[in-house]
Amino acid sequence: MSGLRRFTQPAPPREAAAAPAVERCELCGTPLDDRHGHVVELDKRSIACTCRACYLLFTRDGAGGGRYKAVPDRYRTDPAHPLTAADWEALGIPVTTAFFFTNSALGRVVACYPSPAGATECELDLAAWTGLTGTHPLLAAPEPDVEAVFVTDLDAFLVPIDACYAFVGQVRLAWRGLSGGAEAQRAVADFVAGLRARSRPLHREA
Repeated sequence: MSGLRRFTQPAPPREAAAAPAVERCELCGTPLDDRHGHVVELDKRSIACTCRACYLLFTRDGAGGGRYKAVPDRYRTDPAHPLTAADWEALGIPVTTAFFFTNSALGRVVACYPSPAGATECELDLAAWTGLTGTHPLLAAPEPDVEAVFVTDLDAFLVPIDACYAFVGQVRLAWRGLSGGAEAQRAVADFVAGLRARSRPLHREA
């Protein structure tokens, strides 16, 4: 409703319209900077921008009655256990780039891939996925709802779930034609380069 309300209000003065909008915490209204955190609202399956104080409230399991859960800022790789072409074929994913996360409401792992329509869910062979988690520790490492395994061309990364949806948005904006085009490919390449730069090996967890 709040998104529609602006169409029912008088137009603001020209000077006010030119002023940049201030992004605010979606829980308490505090102004945010570019490095704010995010929480997942589990009931609505949505991501909310939060100030540091609100973010920290939901870093413990069950905080706030379990309604919200803070998204960790954790990026990991596991070069000791790479995925193979046979592994990927066993999962039944029809594309080379996808991300996987546990949806606690559904009680299972969900697979999605970027498309011009946004994040598109695809069928996943759950038995094959469960089998791979026994031999690929990275696949079993993400926290439910707030972390994901991002895979592209068999390179796998553990990433925050908000990073996946930000990536999907970038690809959607860049998509051209049936196959995505050069701009979409560049968005994928830039995202993966960022993941490689900031990811640490999984076995170095404290």
